[in-house]
Amino acid sequence: MKQIIFSAVLISTFVNAQKKKDSLNTRTIEDVKLHKTGNPNNAKISTTKSQLSVMENPQAISVVTHEVIEQQQAQQLSDVVKNVNGVYITSARGASQDSFGARGYTFGSENIYKNGNRINSGVFPEISGLERVEVLKGSAAILYGNVAPGGIVNMVTKKPLFNQGGNISLNYGSWDNIKPTVDVYGALSKNAAFRVNGSYENKDSFRDFVTSEKHYFNPSFLFNISDKTQIIVEADYLKHHFTPDFGLGGLVLNTTTSESKLNTLLDIHKFVGVTWQYQTNEMATSTVTLNHQINNNWSYNAVAYYQNYNKDFYGTERIQWNLQQNGDYTWKRTLNKQYVEQNYGSLQFNINGEFKTGKLTHKLLAGADSDYLQADTYTYQLQKQDGTYADAGNNFSYGTNGNTSNGNISLTDENTWTTGYTPNSKKKDLTRVPTRRIGVYVQDLISLTEKLKFLAGVRWSYLENKTTQVTNYISSTKTETANSYKKDMAFSPRFGLVYQFDDSFTAFASYSNSFTPNTGLSIDSNKKTSPLDPSIINQYEVGIKKNLLKNTLAFNITAYQIDNSNLSQVSEIDVNYKELTGKTRSQGVEVDVTGNPTTNLSINAGYSYNYMTYLDTPNTDGSFVEGERLVRTPANTANASVFYTFQNYIKGLKIGVSAFYTGNRLAGWNNLKDANGNQKTNRMYEIGDYTTVDFSIGYQAKKFSIMGKIGNLFDVVDYNVHENYSVNPITPRNFYLTINYKL
Repeated sequence: MKQIIFSAVLISTFVNAQKKKDSLNTRTIEDVKLHKTGNPNNAKISTTKSQLSVMENPQAISVVTHEVIEQQQAQQLSDVVKNVNGVYITSARGASQDSFGARGYTFGSENIYKNGNRINSGVFPEISGLERVEVLKGSAAILYGNVAPGGIVNMVTKKPLFNQGGNISLNYGSWDNIKPTVDVYGALSKNAAFRVNGSYENKDSFRDFVTSEKHYFNPSFLFNISDKTQIIVEADYLKHHFTPDFGLGGLVLNTTTSESKLNTLLDIHKFVGVTWQYQTNEMATSTVTLNHQINNNWSYNAVAYYQNYNKDFYGTERIQWNLQQNGDYTWKRTLNKQYVEQNYGSLQFNINGEFKTGKLTHKLLAGADSDYLQADTYTYQLQKQDGTYADAGNNFSYGTNGNTSNGNISLTDENTWTTGYTPNSKKKDLTRVPTRRIGVYVQDLISLTEKLKFLAGVRWSYLENKTTQVTNYISSTKTETANSYKKDMAFSPRFGLVYQFDDSFTAFASYSNSFTPNTGLSIDSNKKTSPLDPSIINQYEVGIKKNLLKNTLAFNITAYQIDNSNLSQVSEIDVNYKELTGKTRSQGVEVDVTGNPTTNLSINAGYSYNYMTYLDTPNTDGSFVEGERLVRTPANTANASVFYTFQNYIKGLKIGVSAFYTGNRLAGWNNLKDANGNQKTNRMYEIGDYTTVDFSIGYQAKKFSIMGKIGNLFDVVDYNVHENYSVNPITPRNFYLTINYKL
């Protein structure tokens, strides 16, 4: 409750303060203006923190507005970002979150933002409260610090409006998916406005025994302190209780080398975990934003942000069916229990200005940010059938009827999957990892001529991983993890050239060097831990941005190359640790076409190609194979969405078709080589490509509207795979219906 109380206090403080400000003039800002699904090259982007337009920014930028979200009836963030070429789901581990990637790199919490603030990526964000989603591709290190090279996803929430309005909707879909939502906004006074939106969702699944219940509440308030100063106060609370689902599991042909293949032996509806397993995610955030216009050329903003996240997990994980001599597959079913709490706070300040030095025109951005994260992880011991306790995790067997002596169950005999009792638990230990980050940055776009512009910027970053503290509740001791303290600092430059042929056509090239201080510890085969060295990343990008058909349609092409000095990824030995795997190179091309050629026609289409390989790896036994493509990254992705609203004949009728293509991917792990450089394992396997098609139809009459969708129209079967154990089928053919009333 402490996070809810904190949010309420913030809101109450500013509401009471505003009672003295009613005589001041109302100020309208760009943040509260809505833009339609038209040309994203004409949109104002908040993710860049600057006053640069999309056309003069030397990198690829995509926008998915709430109109697209609503007409496609998107249910989660993955439904939204698949409208952005080159952004894809890398895995859906445990069905507890969607992990995204772009340009060959997997996104973590450092790449997912809300209103420009980092959020924990271990949840399914609620999207009914989103105004739009902005994707800044390529390097964002100068603006946000240690982010993965592929780009960042920034969710922009709906802001208060001074005109009264809102809507109420009821959604219903396959597997008893029911979701009412409400969104209400209006003026509190001539200088204050509010917005409150919320939702409740309860649903089953095409997967046996899998259920989900989600609550969401998002109040926000806007105060125009003067005609030049504005404060926005926002808070939200998300609670999601669901069945963690690691899917069908992988088929392991050789336990020594981890050679595996896709599990097509089980029906996609089958659930092999325990029927009582659960996970509850809670996240609460509070944000206070100050915007101030100094004069016509200069402005600044300051943001204070707090986030509390916790995860309560109890169930099975890592489903690996091992091949037996008799041809059957068995899995040693185990139980794990874990509780995670993270408290995160950040401050940032940005100043933007335009000025001249002689004949040169400048657009300057300068800023600083700082954050602090305390991550607490509790592990447990579970009670066995004989009354003794043992550590939860890979060594706690839970077989047929909850057998804690023999955890083996058979893939071909469903009777062995039977669930038993829920073991009692007690805390074993608490691991606390504090992290502090500081950054200072400056960027200047200089107009050398009317058409030629030069961008230069640099960021200084500091990261401190404080000493990891471990509290053992069994022995009543407190210890510090050796070699866990580490600090890194570096400068990250960025340069770009922009040539604007005219207002509708731009060509650009850019280079950036970023420093990624890899948080956490590495672990070797002897369980020895040590801090991770940072990764140095060089990115090169060229492209064109062209507006067509009287600026109603954007046509953009981008090519890129990303060189990483030492790629960090989750360790195979222990998922709580990481490892450095070698130098990589990612190359690719992206094309997108987006806009409204006519007032009743909406088009969103794109294609991307990516090829990411290991360039140089250590010449030691167990290192990765050079020249091999990295797992979980599709070589090709494509998207196309067309919606048409009839103005004649059946006025108000809307029809739409959306298609999404995911190319072939490699699952499992990359192969290893011996000390002589020869490949010694064969533990990757290919997952074929697939295309899903959605058909939508709707009708609007005055304040009422109804929209229906058939998702995965042709009932395509495919999978999202995490390594070789979380094999989650994509959603089969389904329907979704939305009835909406505008207030």
